[in-house]
Amino acid sequence: MHEEKTPDISVVVPTYNQADLLRENLRSLVDQTLPKDSYEIVVVDDGSTDHTAAVLREFAGPVRIVQLPANRGRSAARNEGIRHALGRLVTFVDSDILVRRDFLAQHLDAYRSHGPGVLSRGPVVLVPDVQTARDSPTPRLTSSPAFLDTANASVERSALLKAGLFDERFPGYGWEDFELGIRLRRLGIRRVFCRQAVGFHVQPPITQASIQNLLRKEDERAKSAVYFYRKHPTVEVRLLIQATSVHRLLYSIQSGFGLLTPTNVEHIAARLRRSGRNGLADLVMRGVLNRHYVQRLDDELAQSRHRG
Repeated sequence: MHEEKTPDISVVVPTYNQADLLRENLRSLVDQTLPKDSYEIVVVDDGSTDHTAAVLREFAGPVRIVQLPANRGRSAARNEGIRHALGRLVTFVDSDILVRRDFLAQHLDAYRSHGPGVLSRGPVVLVPDVQTARDSPTPRLTSSPAFLDTANASVERSALLKAGLFDERFPGYGWEDFELGIRLRRLGIRRVFCRQAVGFHVQPPITQASIQNLLRKEDERAKSAVYFYRKHPTVEVRLLIQATSVHRLLYSIQSGFGLLTPTNVEHIAARLRRSGRNGLADLVMRGVLNRHYVQRLDDELAQSRHRG
C-alpha cells in the first residue's frame, strides 16, 4: 500500500475578512517550485464574515482549511494552524502577503543548510497593490526588529510547541509574534536571514477613508504593548514597543509637532501625491498614526501603573 508522504513544510496562513487578498496569496502559494507532496497549506479562517468561505472553496484541493466559528484573534488562529500542521517546519505567512515561486524552496534550503534549531526570516517588501507585487519590484524592505516576524518566517514545529505557542491573552492587535520570539530565543533557537525568500506585503496607501480603522488598530497595539511589557519588563521590550522619549520626539516631529491630524492629513497627503511625492505622502500619514500610538501607549502605561 502506498503511504502518503509527510510534508516537509506546513504553511500556516491565518485570515480574517481579507477574501480578495487571500485568493492572491493562495495562488502564489499553490504555484511553488517544490514538489506538491513536500508542503501543505493550512488556512485558518478566523471567523470571517466576508466571502472568504467562497474563496477557500476555490482551493479546496491543495489547501487544508481550519474553520473557527468566531473571531478569536491572530494568536489563536496561528495556534490552531500549528496544531493541525503535519510538517516538521512551519512557515508563517499572513493572508495579505504574496510570494515568489521559490519562496518555500528558499526557506527549506535555509533550514537544511543551517541545521535544526534555526528560525529563518525572509524580507518583506511593501507594495501598494497586487499588480505591483506581480511585477516583482526592486525591494523596498520593511525593517522589523522582531526575532520572529510572522509575515515571513519558518521555524520547527517542535520548537513552537516547546515554547508554548502564541500567547492568546494579548488584548488586541500586535506584538504576539515579538513575544513568542523572545521565548524561542531563550530556548536557544538561532535566527538566520533567508534573503531570497521574498514576501510582498500588499499595503494600500493610507486614505481618509481608512485612517479611522488604522487609528483603532493603533489603540489595540498600544494595549497589547503594555501587556507585552508587563510580561517581559526589560529594556529590550521597552525599546521594541517604543516607550521612550526619543520615540515620542521622533513621532512628534514626523507629525509636524501635532499640526498634522487625522482630519487634515489626507488633504496634505493628496497634494503631495499629485506632485509625485508619494514617499513623503506616506511618511506624513504614517506620522499621524505613529504619534497617536505613542500617545495612547503613554496613557495605557499610566493606567497600568495606577492599577499596580
